[in-house]
Amino acid sequence: MSAETITLYDVERGIGRASGTDERGNIWIEFGVDTFADEFPGECSICGAELMEGFTCLDGGEEVCRAHVQYGEDLA
Repeated sequence: MSAETITLYDVERGIGRASGTDERGNIWIEFGVDTFADEFPGECSICGAELMEGFTCLDGGEEVCRAHVQYGEDLA
């Protein structure tokens, strides 16, 4: 992934999670690793940091740090 920042539009905030769509139409959802369920940390596709929480792309599987996500104006 080449972008340094992902802008999410039409953001919905559910119980404990946010989700939104980027400018290419990809859907992103916030996640957290549950170590009690034997889940393993991910890796940020932008900076390579280990992730215990962040956003994952449902249309490609990339994961990114929250620091690389910003919220834009809702698309009309």
